[in-house]
Amino acid sequence: MPALILIPGLLCDQTLWRSQIGGLNGHAETTVADITRQSTISEMAADVLRTAPDRFSLAGFSLGSQVALEIMQVARERVERLALLSATHGGLPSAVKSAILYAVAALEQDNLDQYLDEIYPSYFAGPRAEDQELKSVFVNMAHAVGEQAGIRQMRALLAITKPFPNLEKIFCPTVIVGGRDDRRIPPSSHQRLAEEIPGSKLVIIDDAAHFAPLEQPERVTAVLQQWLSK
Repeated sequence: MPALILIPGLLCDQTLWRSQIGGLNGHAETTVADITRQSTISEMAADVLRTAPDRFSLAGFSLGSQVALEIMQVARERVERLALLSATHGGLPSAVKSAILYAVAALEQDNLDQYLDEIYPSYFAGPRAEDQELKSVFVNMAHAVGEQAGIRQMRALLAITKPFPNLEKIFCPTVIVGGRDDRRIPPSSHQRLAEEIPGSKLVIIDDAAHFAPLEQPERVTAVLQQWLSK
């Protein structure tokens, strides 16, 4: 079976991928990268590569997508397949940048719970914005990662000031997945990224916002199963 490395997002851990890990059993040997200890995107990418097999498939969510694109800059010959979820072509939209700057200030003042309570509805679609069970998953992941790691991750994102170059040189089977109701990375951003990577497939998932792997886990898993079968 192919090796598959899953890279979580900001203030996320392996819980983000819980449904995909189970659903991809039999399709890939899956591991989840730890991007909580590093301070830059390049350090995160280097740490993933340090423990990765010679050849592997790669899926990155949100912050993890930026790490995945950095890996494609430095070691694309090792990547057999690429999946980018809730992704941009590099860096943050201006509104998201402002939100991240606010988040850094909140976390530096030990206001993690207040921050999570405020932002949760903006990350999820429709009735899930009021789903207390899903909110608990979201909050527990953030606490497992911790404030200091979260601040490092946010500053790493803020340090990306321009799009990644050479996206047109990505030739492995690539799928780009976004939520139709994502207010942070809207479908237009996913469309733009798909246009920059030759032959990539764009999948926009209905009834999902930024956290499609948690909101529509079966749909995301099915997309990844199909992508792995290429």
